[in-house]
Amino acid sequence: MNKEKEELTRTEMVDKFIALANEFALKASKEHVGAAIMFAASRYNAYEASGKSKNMVADKSDILTWYSNEYRRMLNANLDDLIDIQS
Repeated sequence: MNKEKEELTRTEMVDKFIALANEFALKASKEHVGAAIMFAASRYNAYEASGKSKNMVADKSDILTWYSNEYRRMLNANLDDLIDIQS
């Protein structure tokens, strides 16, 4: 059987991750949940990068820079959104 993959938008995926995080936060601190999310993201991103790189040792610095810059950009945008909402 050839079932087509159900394509989710990035926003839909984010909402599902946040919903799961909110479930975890009912039994654990936000700090604990946040640390788990960051660790899971870093593990998945390392896996993603390994599929794109032909030489992880040579590319490691560039990989770290790219993912760090992307995280900083996203965190900055989300902080700005919360600051606007709270103002």
